[in-house]
Amino acid sequence: MRQIRFHNGRIRYVMSRSQGWMVDPPAYIHPRILFGSGMALTTAFAEKHSITHVLNCAFDQDCPTWFPTNFPKNYRCLKAVDSVDVNILDWYNSFETTIGAFLRDDDCKNIYVHCQCGINRSGFLCLNFMVQRLNIDLNDAIRAILRQRPCALTNPSFRQQVISNSLSTLTKKFEKT
Repeated sequence: MRQIRFHNGRIRYVMSRSQGWMVDPPAYIHPRILFGSGMALTTAFAEKHSITHVLNCAFDQDCPTWFPTNFPKNYRCLKAVDSVDVNILDWYNSFETTIGAFLRDDDCKNIYVHCQCGINRSGFLCLNFMVQRLNIDLNDAIRAILRQRPCALTNPSFRQQVISNSLSTLTKKFEKT
């Protein structure tokens, strides 16, 4: 089996299987957490995936209004920007705090994380969560995401930020031993 790394050739290979962000399925990063596009969040989709909580990594206009209107306590919006000129990890603490609070909620079944297209903001924040909190190897986490949602993880700046953060965390772990 090929390891998927953030090397241009291999990412292009995996992404060639993508049918596009509107068609690619959501990616489960945890038994109770999945991510995809905001547009996918229909009542039928929420019912099918037992979604009770939503974390919007983009802006309120990128989330169908039915969910925050009907379930305001189960909805959070991070207002993260998708640009090569920002650091996606600036929103990570809020992301992690919100996911933790949602998971501790007795009424929470599943959490849907999304941004506008379910590619970069939600994808890289979920990737970082997998590595930092779930202790999944970076390459394994990338592979798991891209197998499910081949269109994800395309912003080169976010990619480098998450890789650097993962290496920094790994270095700190080794220094403690």
